[in-house]
Amino acid sequence: MRRATVITSLEALPCPLCGDSLERGAGRQGLVWICRSCRGGAVTLPILRRVAPRPFVNSLWQTAIRRGRVSALTCPGCTQPFTEVTAGVTPQVRACIRCYWVWLDCDVLDSLATIGTPAAALPPPRRRAALEHRR
Repeated sequence: MRRATVITSLEALPCPLCGDSLERGAGRQGLVWICRSCRGGAVTLPILRRVAPRPFVNSLWQTAIRRGRVSALTCPGCTQPFTEVTAGVTPQVRACIRCYWVWLDCDVLDSLATIGTPAAALPPPRRRAALEHRR
Protein backbone atom coordinates (compact mmCIF):
# COMPACT_ATOMS: atom_id res chain seq x y z
CA MET A 1 0.00 0.00 0.00
CA ARG A 2 1.41 3.38 -1.04
CA ARG A 3 1.79 6.00 1.65
CA ALA A 4 0.09 9.35 0.96
CA THR A 5 2.20 12.46 0.86
CA VAL A 6 1.19 14.88 3.59
CA ILE A 7 1.64 18.56 2.86
CA THR A 8 1.64 20.83 5.88
CA SER A 9 0.52 24.44 5.68
CA LEU A 10 4.16 25.51 6.07
CA GLU A 11 5.31 23.78 2.89
CA ALA A 12 5.05 25.56 -0.44
CA LEU A 13 3.27 23.74 -3.23
CA PRO A 14 4.92 24.17 -6.64
CA CYS A 15 2.96 25.34 -9.65
CA PRO A 16 2.76 22.47 -12.17
CA LEU A 17 3.28 24.89 -15.08
CA CYS A 18 6.00 27.30 -14.02
CA GLY A 19 7.38 25.92 -10.73
CA ASP A 20 6.65 29.05 -8.67
CA SER A 21 4.89 28.62 -5.35
CA LEU A 22 1.13 28.38 -5.31
CA GLU A 23 -0.58 30.83 -2.99
CA ARG A 24 -3.23 29.35 -0.76
CA GLY A 25 -6.39 31.38 -0.47
CA ALA A 26 -9.68 30.94 1.30
CA GLY A 27 -12.65 31.71 -0.90
CA ARG A 28 -16.30 31.62 0.00
CA GLN A 29 -16.55 28.02 -1.16
CA GLY A 30 -13.27 26.74 0.28
CA LEU A 31 -9.55 26.66 -0.36
CA VAL A 32 -8.03 27.52 -3.71
CA TRP A 33 -4.39 27.62 -4.83
CA ILE A 34 -3.36 30.26 -7.37
CA CYS A 35 -0.05 30.85 -9.14
CA ARG A 36 0.59 34.59 -9.36
CA SER A 37 3.11 34.06 -12.19
CA CYS A 38 1.14 32.03 -14.75
CA ARG A 39 -2.30 32.71 -13.21
CA GLY A 40 -3.33 29.06 -13.21
CA GLY A 41 -5.05 27.55 -10.23
CA ALA A 42 -5.94 24.39 -8.40
CA VAL A 43 -8.99 23.34 -6.45
CA THR A 44 -10.17 20.06 -5.06
CA LEU A 45 -13.03 18.27 -6.77
CA PRO A 46 -15.47 19.03 -3.90
CA ILE A 47 -14.72 22.76 -4.20
CA LEU A 48 -15.11 22.65 -7.99
CA ARG A 49 -18.50 20.97 -7.49
CA ARG A 50 -19.61 23.97 -5.41
CA VAL A 51 -18.75 26.59 -8.00
CA ALA A 52 -18.93 25.06 -11.48
CA PRO A 53 -22.02 23.80 -13.28
CA ARG A 54 -22.80 20.18 -12.47
CA PRO A 55 -22.68 18.94 -16.11
CA PHE A 56 -19.19 20.47 -16.52
CA VAL A 57 -17.84 18.76 -13.38
CA ASN A 58 -19.47 15.41 -14.15
CA SER A 59 -18.17 15.44 -17.72
CA LEU A 60 -14.70 16.42 -16.55
CA TRP A 61 -14.45 13.66 -13.97
CA GLN A 62 -15.97 10.90 -16.09
CA THR A 63 -13.73 11.80 -19.00
CA ALA A 64 -10.66 11.81 -16.74
CA ILE A 65 -11.49 8.35 -15.40
CA ARG A 66 -12.52 6.74 -18.68
CA ARG A 67 -10.58 8.47 -21.44
CA GLY A 68 -8.02 10.69 -19.74
CA ARG A 69 -4.38 10.47 -20.69
CA VAL A 70 -1.29 10.92 -18.58
CA SER A 71 -0.17 14.54 -18.50
CA ALA A 72 3.38 15.84 -18.44
CA LEU A 73 2.35 17.99 -15.45
CA THR A 74 2.44 16.61 -11.95
CA CYS A 75 -0.06 17.18 -9.18
CA PRO A 76 1.34 19.50 -6.49
CA GLY A 77 -0.53 17.52 -3.82
CA CYS A 78 0.72 13.98 -4.46
CA THR A 79 3.47 14.63 -7.06
CA GLN A 80 2.00 12.01 -9.44
CA PRO A 81 1.14 12.88 -13.06
CA PHE A 82 -2.19 14.59 -13.67
CA THR A 83 -4.71 13.00 -15.98
CA GLU A 84 -5.34 15.31 -18.92
CA VAL A 85 -8.90 15.67 -20.09
CA THR A 86 -9.27 16.26 -23.81
CA ALA A 87 -12.76 15.18 -24.87
CA GLY A 88 -15.91 17.07 -24.01
CA VAL A 89 -14.21 19.79 -21.96
CA THR A 90 -11.39 22.27 -22.44
CA PRO A 91 -8.00 20.56 -22.97
CA GLN A 92 -6.29 22.75 -20.37
CA VAL A 93 -8.07 20.90 -17.55
CA ARG A 94 -6.02 18.35 -15.68
CA ALA A 95 -7.28 16.22 -12.83
CA CYS A 96 -5.55 14.06 -10.26
CA ILE A 97 -7.75 11.01 -9.93
CA ARG A 98 -5.76 9.91 -6.88
CA CYS A 99 -6.15 12.96 -4.62
CA TYR A 100 -9.03 14.81 -6.39
CA TRP A 101 -7.13 17.97 -7.33
CA VAL A 102 -8.13 19.79 -10.49
CA TRP A 103 -5.67 22.13 -12.24
CA LEU A 104 -7.20 24.88 -14.35
CA ASP A 105 -5.08 27.04 -16.63
CA CYS A 106 -5.81 30.75 -16.69
CA ASP A 107 -8.10 30.55 -19.73
CA VAL A 108 -10.21 27.83 -18.13
CA LEU A 109 -10.57 29.81 -14.90
CA ASP A 110 -11.80 32.75 -16.97
CA SER A 111 -14.21 30.57 -18.96
CA LEU A 112 -15.83 29.23 -15.79
CA ALA A 113 -17.00 32.77 -15.13
CA THR A 114 -18.81 32.83 -18.48
CA ILE A 115 -20.60 29.49 -18.04
CA GLY A 116 -22.43 30.39 -14.88
CA THR A 117 -19.97 30.48 -12.02
CA PRO A 118 -20.95 33.11 -9.48
CA ALA A 119 -18.24 35.78 -9.43
CA ALA A 120 -18.10 35.73 -5.62
CA ALA A 121 -17.09 32.04 -5.72
CA LEU A 122 -14.06 32.61 -7.93
CA PRO A 123 -10.60 33.10 -6.48
CA PRO A 124 -9.95 36.80 -5.67
CA PRO A 125 -7.78 37.63 -8.76
CA ARG A 126 -10.52 36.34 -11.06
CA ARG A 127 -13.41 38.12 -9.33
CA ARG A 128 -12.65 41.57 -10.79
CA ALA A 129 -12.04 40.20 -14.29
CA ALA A 130 -15.28 38.19 -14.18
CA LEU A 131 -17.28 41.23 -13.16
CA GLU A 132 -15.70 43.37 -15.88
CA HIS A 133 -16.34 40.63 -18.47
CA ARG A 134 -20.06 40.55 -17.64
CA ARG A 135 -20.56 44.31 -18.20
